[in-house]
Amino acid sequence: MSNQQGLIRVHTQTDGYECRYRVWGKTEGDDVIVLLHGGISHSGWQAPLGEAIASSSEISFIAVDRRGSGLNKESRGDLVTKEREIEDVVSLIRSLQSSYTRIHLAGWCFGGQVASIVASELDKEGILSSFILIAPGFAFTERYSDVLRLSMEAIFEVIKEFGIKPEPEHAFITVPLQPIDFTDRKEWLDFIHKDDLRLHKVTERTLRVWYELADWSNDALAGISSVPVFAVFGRGDRLVDNAKAERILKEKISSSDFSTETLEAHHAVQFDQTEKLAELVIRFVSSVPDRVTT
Repeated sequence: MSNQQGLIRVHTQTDGYECRYRVWGKTEGDDVIVLLHGGISHSGWQAPLGEAIASSSEISFIAVDRRGSGLNKESRGDLVTKEREIEDVVSLIRSLQSSYTRIHLAGWCFGGQVASIVASELDKEGILSSFILIAPGFAFTERYSDVLRLSMEAIFEVIKEFGIKPEPEHAFITVPLQPIDFTDRKEWLDFIHKDDLRLHKVTERTLRVWYELADWSNDALAGISSVPVFAVFGRGDRLVDNAKAERILKEKISSSDFSTETLEAHHAVQFDQTEKLAELVIRFVSSVPDRVTT
């Protein structure tokens, strides 16, 4: 039986960094979903989905805290390079091969872009059985794009005007995202407001790495060719331009097995439509055939 917050485990990266992740369900078994969170969130934001999937199926669910986020207190809000970000996830997934028969990689929000790069890297090796995207951030709405652009321009104008040279590891850039951008449900708005683990500020190099990963992910989509792909969108998403994002995925993903669903939800689909999202994901994972190895 899984628990609400999941079992917290640690994976030590090749550079010694300790990466924490939460597990719902079995720590060994057949199917496991490994999900990457978005820019300011963390593994705890996936607790509703992890609990729902593990409590109603034999599928295990892992939510990863990416470097500098969530339960990873070291280097808070700091990403070193785009390559290190991808290596972290690849290393963790490789470590899970001895525990699970089939690994299904997933990404929510910006985590979908990071996961797309990882999926393209591992696709040819036959490590992944499927790929899942939830409200993936491949195209932003005009409102959010303007807010992000103006906020970043203001920050760098201050840096330029006053000749500020912040230390690379100093998180000082405020990310312009509000709880209402994710959901309009009171209980989840309260959760986000009180969440001590979400990122409020990031380093200058994190911002650079985010942009580099976004560019890389668009090119990486073409490398996802041999696994089934499933994308879920929230009809009321205030951050993602669903039509444009879906068009990008359909045009660039090489896999012949690509399907989508749209739920009546905002950006945090796992908050607004927990049970329905879990049902869709379970159905998809259960339908994925075993990969043929030679």
